[in-house]
Amino acid sequence: MNMIIDTIAAWLADGEGEHTEFKEKYSSRVIESLAAFANTAGGRVLIGVSDRGQIVGLRDADKTVESVLSACREAVSPSLSPTVEIVRRDEGALVVAQVDATGRMHAKGGAVFVRHGRQTRRASAEEIRLLTLRETPDVYETTACPDTTWSDLDEAALRKYFSARAPGALDQPGLTLEALAIGQKFALRRANAPTPTVAGCVLFGLHPEWLQPVWRVTALRFSGNDIASPIVDRMDSEGPALRAIEQAEAFLRRNLRVARLLVDRGTHFEEQDVPEYPLAAAHEAVANAVAHRDYALPAQVYVRLYDDRLEIQNPGGLLPGLTLEQVLAGGESLRRNPVIAEVLRQMGRMTTVGRGLVLIRQEMAALGSPPAEFHSDSQHFRVTLPSRHVALRNNRHG
Repeated sequence: MNMIIDTIAAWLADGEGEHTEFKEKYSSRVIESLAAFANTAGGRVLIGVSDRGQIVGLRDADKTVESVLSACREAVSPSLSPTVEIVRRDEGALVVAQVDATGRMHAKGGAVFVRHGRQTRRASAEEIRLLTLRETPDVYETTACPDTTWSDLDEAALRKYFSARAPGALDQPGLTLEALAIGQKFALRRANAPTPTVAGCVLFGLHPEWLQPVWRVTALRFSGNDIASPIVDRMDSEGPALRAIEQAEAFLRRNLRVARLLVDRGTHFEEQDVPEYPLAAAHEAVANAVAHRDYALPAQVYVRLYDDRLEIQNPGGLLPGLTLEQVLAGGESLRRNPVIAEVLRQMGRMTTVGRGLVLIRQEMAALGSPPAEFHSDSQHFRVTLPSRHVALRNNRHG
């Protein structure tokens, strides 16, 4: 039996929640819950279990397995392929059906379901819109930015960009700044007038943080090792993406410490200025967070500097089809925001060839720091850089 009995016991003890649903018997609601889990963050349905987490058992567990697999194949579009197993306990047999988040939008009988806390419910129109965008994430940055007009863009910044990228283009007869912006997907034509796209506002908006406050980068310096510690410095970015990255980098430069430490050279100790973190790694993580974040999600990029680590977190996990192992191996350059990422690459702020996380690991190793840690789920991607100073102190006392 592949299912670990201890794991089942833990699920039963924890009760229903964001990733777990109990059903006493098989019904169409089992399939609704599996579709909801696939649409959100993954989860499992334990069939043959009461709402209170007590095993009531199934008379025909084999038939239940067949029903689940058949319905997921025939009643869900696109179809699901859950892992379904029978677990036999002293109290009776139960069936566990598990499914991962797929990155696609699954419907059952024409209805879309999502998981919210302990509830499986029909998705709202906004949730359906976000699920659709998740399937084709590169589309969102080229959609019209809500409630904006051409005047929300910084024409001087656009002229500077095009003058550097295509010298003389603006001197060509009939070639306007608006036409160039539309050609590069910084704007689109609506009702015969140029309207900024999301990418246009993120890259060249006069005040994108006024249009969408969650597009800010917020940097926090804590005096302590957890989020409840006192905040001793804070920065909330203002302006377009490039300026937000520069402001976050300035925050890091004034807060990252350099210590005069005795470094063990094997045969002797030597005094050396040792930075707490490699700036190149920190800057790469910030640029990646701004470039690859999900701009459709109502959340922002956070840079959190604790006494023992630096965390950079952005909304939106890895794109469907990408695993953390693939990204860490390098060479995977599938991008959520190709327009934004390409312009930031042109401006010298990042790489777009799938080497960002590889470079972070290399910089940490070169400094002699503990390895960087990476975490991805359906809502966030987080990079954690352990402090070199803490590692040195621990080694010395160890």
